[in-house]
Amino acid sequence: MRRAAGHWTAFLLSMGAVLSVAVAVQAFSEVWREQLDLTLQGRLSLSEYSSSVLRQLTSPLQIDFYYRRGERMRARDLLELLANESPKVHYELIDIDRNPLRARQNGVRRFDRAVLFYEERELVTPSGTEEALVGGIAEILRARRPVLYFVGDHGERTTRVGHADQLGRAAQFLRAEGYDVLPLSLLRTTSVPEDAAAVILAGPEADYAERELAMLEAYLQGGGSVLVLADPIELPHLEAWIATHGLVLADDVVIDRSNRVYGSDGTNVLVPIFRESHPVSAALKAPAVLGRGRSVETADGSAGTPDAAIQIVARSAPESFVALGAERTRRGEVEFDARTDRPGPVGVIGVSSGGEGGRLVVIGDADFASDNFVTLLGNKDLLVNVLGWLTEREATGARVRPDTAGLGPLSPVFVSESLARTIFWAVVIVQPALVLVIGVGVVIRRRRRR
Repeated sequence: MRRAAGHWTAFLLSMGAVLSVAVAVQAFSEVWREQLDLTLQGRLSLSEYSSSVLRQLTSPLQIDFYYRRGERMRARDLLELLANESPKVHYELIDIDRNPLRARQNGVRRFDRAVLFYEERELVTPSGTEEALVGGIAEILRARRPVLYFVGDHGERTTRVGHADQLGRAAQFLRAEGYDVLPLSLLRTTSVPEDAAAVILAGPEADYAERELAMLEAYLQGGGSVLVLADPIELPHLEAWIATHGLVLADDVVIDRSNRVYGSDGTNVLVPIFRESHPVSAALKAPAVLGRGRSVETADGSAGTPDAAIQIVARSAPESFVALGAERTRRGEVEFDARTDRPGPVGVIGVSSGGEGGRLVVIGDADFASDNFVTLLGNKDLLVNVLGWLTEREATGARVRPDTAGLGPLSPVFVSESLARTIFWAVVIVQPALVLVIGVGVVIRRRRRR
């Protein structure tokens, strides 16, 4: 009896201990409201950019979220993340099937739409993803949408959808960020439109006339912003204009065989070195991938101090080098020539913020923003952060990473040459050899037993 009583006493004490621990954990979880997001895509937490947008709220934001039946929990999880991030966010979940009249009154005609109310403004925005909803919040924070003008007539990349070498997807991302994207012909106008938040020269293949550059200069001196995406093509007039702002483009191509996209000739390179003190590059968490880049340097060849008006904010890896003569690199792989080439790291992004508040960014590649490249690694973040600085938007940081984006050195997007060689030896040589050795060992052991 005593032994049985002892067992029951131990059992009750054990149960009491388990319940005490459970109560303590529950109480601790109520006090400590932090959560850990261990998902690869960060699905259980907001992106840095979303958090920075919400920090700009100075008045209450009401979100009327119209959801599809059966997706209430998904919508609630996203809205809860927003509300936990900012106490100024309030929301209401509305089943559009049960409230069709209210939806029509608010201008909602389809699922996954939200109506935002902020101060005296009202906006209907897509809300199917965090990126879309936060893009709408960023838009309603401004009295009007900033306009980005893409210059044409010189073979520049266009915003047409469905062309791998054009900027269709980039334009979609920018519209989701709250921008309007419009074309601009400097040959058919006398000045840059007054509503231009930034003017973009995306990979011109023909040079600009002096009159066009004079318009850009007047716009820049008046406080405007210009983004130049310059492929390795000689454009003397454009390069001379850029040089007046302290940045130099040379006739060269950046080569990096150690950190290239596997299977390429070394001109598809990673850009892993960013100046963390500059808004253009401070929030970037992943390297960018250039399609075919050229060097961008300051006039004195230095990187510039962190507080300087002219500075280099991104460089290629130390293993890279600059091959002088872009035409030379089109004839096949190029070996480093100490007489003409320069070893890395090499500047590929330069900024100039002189004048009356005008801002100029020069990137030595237009491919990185094309449909082929824009979703790779940090390319999308680089594009939107550059334009965010040019248009003086306060929100910065890495955006939501799409499922198709490259995720590190083992992604389908980037495998360096050395890593590819390691994988080849491990999978093609070592693993079969190990299986063969084990098999031979088993056969020999069985024969000895006989």
